[in-house]
Amino acid sequence: MPEQVVWRNYPLFRIILEEALKTPRGVSEDELLEIIRKDYRYDVSRGEFYEALLRLELRGYVVVEQLAKKKIIKPSPYLGKILHQRY
Repeated sequence: MPEQVVWRNYPLFRIILEEALKTPRGVSEDELLEIIRKDYRYDVSRGEFYEALLRLELRGYVVVEQLAKKKIIKPSPYLGKILHQRY
């Protein structure tokens, strides 16, 4: 049976980036998943979440820090410079 494809009006990577920008001190991975599921009503798996997060981190948009057993997502300090160079 083929995988079910879910179309969304708002891309997951955009939600992650916007929520990280709202909380420059950082937001935990669990808090962010809860926000995505409750506020945006997206049923997202951890795998899908990690894929979007990794893409943002590789592009330099966010920084993921390990704090004890938690992962904290913060906007990159170089985000303004990166966006300015691309546009």
